[in-house]
Amino acid sequence: MTLGHLSQTAAMGPLLQKAVEFQLLKDLSAYGVEPDGLTIDWSDSCQERHCTAAVDGNLEELSSVAVVNSGGKPVAEGWMDFVHGGGNRPLFVFWLFLSVMREGKWMNVKDKPHIPVHIWSEIPEATKYLCAMATEYDARWVNDPLVVEWRRTNAV
Repeated sequence: MTLGHLSQTAAMGPLLQKAVEFQLLKDLSAYGVEPDGLTIDWSDSCQERHCTAAVDGNLEELSSVAVVNSGGKPVAEGWMDFVHGGGNRPLFVFWLFLSVMREGKWMNVKDKPHIPVHIWSEIPEATKYLCAMATEYDARWVNDPLVVEWRRTNAV
């Protein structure tokens, strides 16, 4: 689906949207959801202010992002966010909050607004540094527990 109803801050080009969707679907595996046959439904998503320019568009942290199966039934819903570092640095998209449908009931599987450990382990040191500095590009994460620990152990 497209993001036609959102403002320019979330105007993903086709390459960025494909990358974001790939990463969000891949991230579902960490929460016990097999991503095969699933798609992202952006139709009810809401902008949440954390923005970056990447690839061929602009990305904004979004809440109410749904994941549906091939029959259009919801299987997950959450709030997506990212670590980027700006410029040509790699983009890491993940679920900030996530609920999944299990046995006909919604279950919260991620309810802490932190960078997941499995994502943090993939982020390059230079980008971690930017997260750790309150005046740098990804300063939004300066108080995240993983960032605080990284800063402590790296004497930054």
